[in-house]
Amino acid sequence: MVGSISAGLDRVVVARLETGEDILEKIEEVVHEHNIKAGALKLIGAVSHAKFGYFDREKNEYKYFDVGDGDLEVVSSMGNIARHGDEVVIHAHMVAADHKGNCYGGHVAEGCKAGATIEVIIWAFDSELHRSKDEATGLHLLDIL
Repeated sequence: MVGSISAGLDRVVVARLETGEDILEKIEEVVHEHNIKAGALKLIGAVSHAKFGYFDREKNEYKYFDVGDGDLEVVSSMGNIARHGDEVVIHAHMVAADHKGNCYGGHVAEGCKAGATIEVIIWAFDSELHRSKDEATGLHLLDIL
């Protein structure tokens, strides 16, 4: 069964990150500043240090990898904003390419830093999204079933 909910659009918030700023940290600051309860987001720009993760289903844990320092162009990035208790959860994925077109991507991890700029567009919902721990995977999944 596919779970779903319906939410209306409250407003759109646009932000620009500066070189070297931690992407997740700064998005969370924007969420708090604008009192965003839930939403969807897209990012465009570049990263100066890429750090991504993927979920290892056999071990039920995230594995992280550092692409390292160097300019990468953000090819695609999207995510959502929800709550786990009082905590803001930014769940974002990104694909970024180097100067030869080699692409790297995955779950955006702490330590992934803006390059020349990261422009963020947040579609803030008029209702909340919540996450809770799924016992089978250990992941904090959206509560929509």
